[in-house]
Amino acid sequence: MSLVAAIAATPFLLLYAAAMAPQWITDHRLASLENRALKHPLPPGTTFGGSEPQGPVTGDSGDCWAGFAFSLRTERPPEEIKRYYEAAPFMRTDADFSELSVSALQESADHVSVGVDTISSGIGDLRCW
Repeated sequence: MSLVAAIAATPFLLLYAAAMAPQWITDHRLASLENRALKHPLPPGTTFGGSEPQGPVTGDSGDCWAGFAFSLRTERPPEEIKRYYEAAPFMRTDADFSELSVSALQESADHVSVGVDTISSGIGDLRCW
């Protein structure tokens, strides 16, 4: 009986995988960008303060909007931190991301929150429509 159920379920599982694959690809690309950002050397005079979970993927007309954030302990002004990350190699657009932007906000006297926002093509990703 279980073999019959497995055979009957196979088309539905394949349909599910086909529908979810674009979302998995988008999530993988964003996670890869986040890993590159977190592996990038820290600005001089800073220490890593932690990272925040990836924000939800949303979008419009096939463009995916997503982002992530991390914090730094530093005495440097947010503007300097922003310029540092804007010049970082991971911020260059590529085949996966058509637009990348960075923001830096002073959270407290010695903490700066860095946010990276992206726009990418989400062809097939239903969250992006």
